Amino acid sequence: MYSPMPVADAPQSSMEGPLAVTVVGGANMDVGAQTEAPLLPGDSTPGHIHYAPGGVGRNIAENLARLGVPVSLLSVVGDDAFGAQLIASTTASGVKTGSMLRLPGQRTATYLSMHGPDGDMALAVNDMAILEQLTPACCAQHLPPPAPGEWLLLDCNLQAATLAYLLSLGRTTVVDAVSVAKCSRVQAHLPAVHLLKVNRLEAEALTGIAVHTPADALHAAQSLHGHGVSRVLVSLGAKGVGWCDADGSSDFLAARPVPVVNTTGAGDALLAGVVAGLQQQMPLSQAVVHGRSCAEITLSSTFANSSELSHAAVVRHNPSLL
Repeated sequence: MYSPMPVADAPQSSMEGPLAVTVVGGANMDVGAQTEAPLLPGDSTPGHIHYAPGGVGRNIAENLARLGVPVSLLSVVGDDAFGAQLIASTTASGVKTGSMLRLPGQRTATYLSMHGPDGDMALAVNDMAILEQLTPACCAQHLPPPAPGEWLLLDCNLQAATLAYLLSLGRTTVVDAVSVAKCSRVQAHLPAVHLLKVNRLEAEALTGIAVHTPADALHAAQSLHGHGVSRVLVSLGAKGVGWCDADGSSDFLAARPVPVVNTTGAGDALLAGVVAGLQQQMPLSQAVVHGRSCAEITLSSTFANSSELSHAAVVRHNPSLL
């Protein structure tokens, strides 16, 4: 059971008009460590430790707001210092946070990650138990009513029953698979998904297809499309992203070499950029280029969300998107 404390939204001049996207998913505090030398198991390694707002759903919502997309976030945090910081920082980024619920007696979700000198994640631990409170009943009570043209974006940190309920609402729905362990929660509901984003391992888990090459990514994307998903993104990280459109056409967009500070959040930026592009009526092929630019900007940031991300920054980064 939950008894959320009300959260007041800060004035947001950019939020006029109907909401374009409602995100339902995880919000957590990221605690990250970056080492200057390779990590040594069983030993202490010099490096830098920082914490910042995170969570797949929350990250995507912030990226959408930074790209100028009106967005609301339904999530849960604890009645603790991390929860207060998450609400304040998410509101400041431009996200409408009236549906971020503070739950007394609960711990705010926390994600601890360690990264080597190359920026890649070496290991991580997540404490996400509070997200079990995002039940179908909670969502039915607190989900903002649909507005014309609005999309629903879900991450698979949500429980299977909650995903099933939200996918049954008949809205235009985007899903981030999140992880191999959690992507199976959406397996039985693929025909209700308008856009699904998976990485290589998640694609393998959902399709049974080994995914290593761009050709494999396209095969997996086409397979998921064949199982009812309208549009599919299969990210191969540093290799690029494959996609399949609603008409069954598909292609692969190779990654470009860019300086990498931290890989955390790049996938969230990719999906946010694609959604923002589609909402600007870009064809999927161009929306994927838009998403790649968002991911490239985020890769150069210490944090999961880049303070440099904006529509203007994306256009400067890739003038072909003008």
